[in-house]
Amino acid sequence: MKKMIYGAVAALTLLATGCTGSFQLVQAVHRWHTDFENQWTDEVCFLVACIIPIYAAAFTVDAIFFNSVEFWIDKNPLSNIQTADATITRLDANTILVKSNATGETYTLTRQSADAYTLTDAQGNTLACTVQGSLLTMTDAQGNTRTALL
Repeated sequence: MKKMIYGAVAALTLLATGCTGSFQLVQAVHRWHTDFENQWTDEVCFLVACIIPIYAAAFTVDAIFFNSVEFWIDKNPLSNIQTADATITRLDANTILVKSNATGETYTLTRQSADAYTLTDAQGNTLACTVQGSLLTMTDAQGNTRTALL
């Protein structure tokens, strides 16, 4: 009986090896500790995340749960992050889609460099934007300002 159980577990493990997933939770931990303005604060947070096994825990939860869910339903549960102001969807490493929950307006935020971003609306107009930590501030052509948490 034990051999049958071990065989079934081994077979399931082999079947799940192709599901590497996008590791959204590990990426979220990485974004958290690199979100500080000061490089020394970033380094201290990185060391803390390594010493207290935050990265290891995030990797384990991602590998076992979130990436398995992503494998079976083709969508990671962490790919859309809901905030009070907007729904944020990561399109790739440098581009996110920001949709206002209140108005339904959609914006694309693209990282050009470490601290430079381009924000375009659904019509392709470039808007003024600033990013401070996790706060995105958008200013449209009429001077209206909106904020969203990233």
